[in-house]
Amino acid sequence: MVRKLMAGGLGRAIVILGIVFFALYAIVALILARTGFAYSEGLAAGIMAYLFIMAVLALWLLERRRRTQPGSVAEEFLMNSRAVHDMIGAPVRVNVPSPPPAGKGPGQVSVDCFVTGPDGAGEAMVVLARLERGYQVLGADLDVAGVRKSVTA
Repeated sequence: MVRKLMAGGLGRAIVILGIVFFALYAIVALILARTGFAYSEGLAAGIMAYLFIMAVLALWLLERRRRTQPGSVAEEFLMNSRAVHDMIGAPVRVNVPSPPPAGKGPGQVSVDCFVTGPDGAGEAMVVLARLERGYQVLGADLDVAGVRKSVTA
């Protein structure tokens, strides 16, 4: 569920969480008002604001952790690549059998992946640049049934 929430990026996830928490606030405030509690709206607003901030913080930490793992960055790139969708169809499943260890300092990392889709399966080698704040995809080579295709970032 968190993966689907984060599929559109952190900004989209925060907007969706805001909508959900506002709806929950309305329900909780209505229930507390019906019980005759004097400060129902204020209490509900405080609780929902605190929970919203904690949820945003948790999503931010998950996103930060994901960006520092080369396997996760390669997987996201392949799942969202139009060239990969054209070769094996969508939705794409990516399996990273042995992700390389996350290192420190600048460098270059290659991640080998198995990709499957409704129209076929193949192997991909994604080349990543290790930067100070995570990884950036430089490109990938996709091999599906002997047909090789270079995928650029």
